[in-house]
Amino acid sequence: MLFRILETHSNDVLLRALRAAIAAHRPAALRSLLHARGERAFARALGELSGRVIADALSMLPAPERAGVLQHLPRAARKRLHEVECADPRHVLHAHRVAMPPRLSASC
Repeated sequence: MLFRILETHSNDVLLRALRAAIAAHRPAALRSLLHARGERAFARALGELSGRVIADALSMLPAPERAGVLQHLPRAARKRLHEVECADPRHVLHAHRVAMPPRLSASC
């Protein structure tokens, strides 16, 4: 029970830090969070955000790091990201095409 409470608090802190780094457009802060928490935790926290915010965050990461995060992004979040890319082609992330499962990476 205590571990669950600590884990939830830790996830909330990561999510708040992610939101702040994205809003302030601070790629160095995003990379620092990614390296400190790992791809899985980072991707799970991103999965709580809107597709546009996910796209903004991923656009601030170098391609290899972006691809690593995309591999761990929850399916629902990948779907929201894909919808944003279809609505606004300027948000297309080339790593997204490689890391997405074939049925989700098909063109719009």
